[in-house]
Amino acid sequence: MRINKENYTHYNMRNNQHILRKPGLLLLLAFLFSSFQAIATPPVKSIHTSMEIVSKYVQKKYKKDAVRLALRLSSENKNYHALDINVSDNLKSSIYDALVSIHLSNLPDAQTVTRLHKLHTFPSPTVDRFFLVYERKSAWAKPLRLGEKETDSKKMNELLEKYGLVIDTNREWDEEHNSLHVRANEPLNVARLVEEFKKIDGVIKIDMLQPDGDGNDIEVKATEAGWMVNYILKFESCISGCKKRHYWSFEVNEEGDVIFLGEFGDELPEWMREEKPLAEGR
Repeated sequence: MRINKENYTHYNMRNNQHILRKPGLLLLLAFLFSSFQAIATPPVKSIHTSMEIVSKYVQKKYKKDAVRLALRLSSENKNYHALDINVSDNLKSSIYDALVSIHLSNLPDAQTVTRLHKLHTFPSPTVDRFFLVYERKSAWAKPLRLGEKETDSKKMNELLEKYGLVIDTNREWDEEHNSLHVRANEPLNVARLVEEFKKIDGVIKIDMLQPDGDGNDIEVKATEAGWMVNYILKFESCISGCKKRHYWSFEVNEEGDVIFLGEFGDELPEWMREEKPLAEGR
């Protein structure tokens, strides 16, 4: 039996039996996570994570995860363009704190999902970038034609400034059009944001750069204690939709305590279960 003795983490195992071996609990966890999209906006939880600093890279990854998860919870039918461009600060911060709490936990299973498998949300919905095609001769595009990364469009400039957007590249698309790759400094609801860019004269196409296929993911569900967090490792034929999934479930309460609830799903291939040294640092 593995028990973490630190007062802010707990390991949920009884009589040396893993939750995976308890059909009743397995069915309960499966039911809870199968109903995620039935929640419009869950109650906001105030979770206080450790003061230990995580790297900027890790912070950036979890901020994107938190915004994606907040958007999924806020739209039952994935109608993201009907939501606000900026996601609720309280909601995304609460989810972010829960994810970081698990990342900082010394529980072996928490380290498995965050350090060994490095699981994050599948990049849908898009929260940080989009691709825009415009008519090269548009009057507002003159600075772009001169090699600048700015425009003469009042509407576009206001959007770029207000939402912290950066034009990364301006390239030729075809004989009559150019393309812009636009990046957000902080994650937001790109589906709603691009609706504003579509109103600009000369813009003919916008692609939110969402990947096809399937991949690893994270799910969250609000509970009375805080958040239930499900990490999903997917494998086998993921280009057409992963056929197999393996889950690790955790609960994080309002104080940031992390409880491991169990591991279940399809058996991992040997190469995925291979022991690897955990990356140093945070």
